[in-house]
Amino acid sequence: MRVAILSVSNNGKLLSKKLKSLLDNDPTVIKTDIFHKNVKENINLVFKEYDVIIGIMALGILVRSICKNIANKHSDPAVLALDDKGNHVISLLSGHIGGANSFTKKIAKLLSSKSVITTATDIHDKISIDTLANHFHWNIIDKKKVLVFNKALLEDAIIHLKSSSYLIKYIENFFLKITLEINNDKKHCYSINNINNYIKNNYNYILSIDETLNNKIIAKFQNIELELKPKRLVVGIGSRKNISEIEVLLAIDQAMENLGISLNRVDRIATAYIKKNETGIIKICETLEKPLIIVDKEEIEDFYQSDISKDCEKSSFVKERFGIDGVSEACAIIAAGEGSKLIHRKIAINGVTVAVAISR
Repeated sequence: MRVAILSVSNNGKLLSKKLKSLLDNDPTVIKTDIFHKNVKENINLVFKEYDVIIGIMALGILVRSICKNIANKHSDPAVLALDDKGNHVISLLSGHIGGANSFTKKIAKLLSSKSVITTATDIHDKISIDTLANHFHWNIIDKKKVLVFNKALLEDAIIHLKSSSYLIKYIENFFLKITLEINNDKKHCYSINNINNYIKNNYNYILSIDETLNNKIIAKFQNIELELKPKRLVVGIGSRKNISEIEVLLAIDQAMENLGISLNRVDRIATAYIKKNETGIIKICETLEKPLIIVDKEEIEDFYQSDISKDCEKSSFVKERFGIDGVSEACAIIAAGEGSKLIHRKIAINGVTVAVAISR
């Protein structure tokens, strides 16, 4: 996520700097910029360019400043309000699709603040269909139907989710992870005898496998169906020479853990032409049964000459050694396709660099 922090007071400016330093340590936050004073002007500047806007100011000021920019909940950025003492973080706009609710919780945890979330499904401890879509990076094909499904959840109805086994597996893992976080006890998860019944009874979802649905999820309530299509998720890999398979796996695992997503969610692994014969990378793709995409030099050079690379880190070492500015971030974005974006910036772990991108 690209984050813009806006402030109006001196205390707000100081809090902005503190918050930026904390977010800069989070690899799932691609970029954080600070804007002080001139609220309406800065809102106009950042509203379509950033994924999250945090206004450190009175809620009324922020509401009046953003109102002319609001389009719809499927395209608006997440907007959060934060008082300049950092006591309360309020999810104001795009709570589900934009991820404002989850980011509010993140900020509250970083600042030891109290989160304020008002969406009905969340306050009634329901996991909405658009929350799932945001978390797993799914496109919602008919967005108008979302309200029907979320209303059904609020009324304790059961939602059926049907897809292929590998997609169902990572959805299943998501619900088990929530259970683990709530109970803070791994033994509780291990003691669940029938996972499907547990998910049905606790989260109002029934998961079922249909191998003909190899690249989509069908949500069903009564006779209404909603199609959800996963965006392409690509892990970009760079490494030192003769890296082992386990070292590559550990790096990928860490990135997916940071994103809170199961390894099953990965669609492709990509690396540069200079690593096309690297045994550790080849073997991990075979083990995970993921296609390996090799990105050539010209594609990487063109990438770093374009505006698409503006949030990517350049490596002087890679440039000096191989004549290109980087590997993992460029390869992830290129392999994810046109219009894709970085959702996990480059990290280096034991000789492996890893980044993650998602398609449009």
